[in-house]
Amino acid sequence: MIRTLLFASFLLGLCFSEPALADEPTTIPKATTQQVHRTVDRAIGYLQTESASWLNTRKCAACHHVPMPLWALSEADRQGFAIDKKFVADTTESLLGSKDQLLASKIFLNPADPPDPRPQGRGLNMGLPMLAIAVRSMPSLKEGQKQTLKLITEEIVKKQQKDGSWEFFATLRRPPINESQTTDAAWIIMALEGETGPDAPESQRAALAKAIAWLDATKPSELHQDKVLKLLMGVRSGRPRKAVQPTIDELLALQRADGGWSQTVPQLKSDAFATGQTLYALSLAGYTAERPEIQRGIDFLVATQKPDGSWPMVSRSTPDGSPGSSKLLTPITCAASSWATLGLARLAPKEK
Repeated sequence: MIRTLLFASFLLGLCFSEPALADEPTTIPKATTQQVHRTVDRAIGYLQTESASWLNTRKCAACHHVPMPLWALSEADRQGFAIDKKFVADTTESLLGSKDQLLASKIFLNPADPPDPRPQGRGLNMGLPMLAIAVRSMPSLKEGQKQTLKLITEEIVKKQQKDGSWEFFATLRRPPINESQTTDAAWIIMALEGETGPDAPESQRAALAKAIAWLDATKPSELHQDKVLKLLMGVRSGRPRKAVQPTIDELLALQRADGGWSQTVPQLKSDAFATGQTLYALSLAGYTAERPEIQRGIDFLVATQKPDGSWPMVSRSTPDGSPGSSKLLTPITCAASSWATLGLARLAPKEK
């Protein structure tokens, strides 16, 4: 009888102990440099294949499938990784080689087409500033491509509102690519900064100044991406370390027990989009893999990559207005894999 009671108590103890064990974070092994390099190589293969397939079937230079992969591939090339340079060069030329090619990309409104009657027709296609940022990361551009970039800049300035912002339609958003009016503004400002030199038209410099003033005056949000883009903008514009350190501290404090970062949605776990984005911004701010926090973020990405070179993601897109109702995961997967590649390539470069 006593033996039976003891056995029952043992089983009862197991029942109560299992949930506690399930709540504990999974230990992720430390990744070696060689493992990180293999992870980046697989990601490069995925991005090149996925981007080419999207362009061939969709005939659209969507921000998640063209600008983001082009940016990531360009960074990987700069850090010594082998990429398909012909694919990058041909894709860039097919979009920016001339005005007609830009019009064919479906991210630039063709004046010959009927006006878009939808509300978003008044706004700016975010593929334009993202494309401008991506191609400016390349080592060199042809003269025709530079001229086409000027058309993008003119379109950005034309769509700016009087208060310095750009229209944002919450019901049509595609988070996290287009998460909020402030995240869109950050992308646009970075694109304008890349095109606004001392010889730029006064209207362009005025538009940039108004945009920065609007964003600075906007109430800070709790969005993770707002924090990352704030740091990214600060580093790219050469702001002193003292000015960006509070944002760095915020991001480091948001790292999760598994080493990753998550988007600002309570039920979402760490993912490659937020983690890659954060690691890339921190690397530009001078953080290296020598920092324990950075190494843990790298470990998370290496451990969670899928065999095809991508990372598992959950869609937050809302085509019918209900949260996360989209069943098409390739956009967020491609964007997240681009961010992961940007972060890992910078933090674990190959010898050139």
